[in-house]
Amino acid sequence: MKAERIRDEFEALAEKMGYTIRYERGDFKGDACRIKAENVIIINKLIPISHQNYAFSRIFAEENLSQVSILPVLRSMIDEVRVNSEDLFSKGEQDA
Repeated sequence: MKAERIRDEFEALAEKMGYTIRYERGDFKGDACRIKAENVIIINKLIPISHQNYAFSRIFAEENLSQVSILPVLRSMIDEVRVNSEDLFSKGEQDA
């Protein structure tokens, strides 16, 4: 699946989850926040689409998506971020 289509699917998922999406310029990759009681995802519009998709994956890796219907390619990307985050966390615990 092309990166543009994956981004479109992440945008649809975000809307299904109640997020508003904003594409802005700045020194950031992307993240989620609350602005005046509104859940917002802000993505840097200057970074490549593949990096935008990774930002969406990071955001959704923190959500409970067990009851949400998601395309397998999105679920795979999100799960990969979760696994990598868990690996980093457990490595940090071992180093402590």
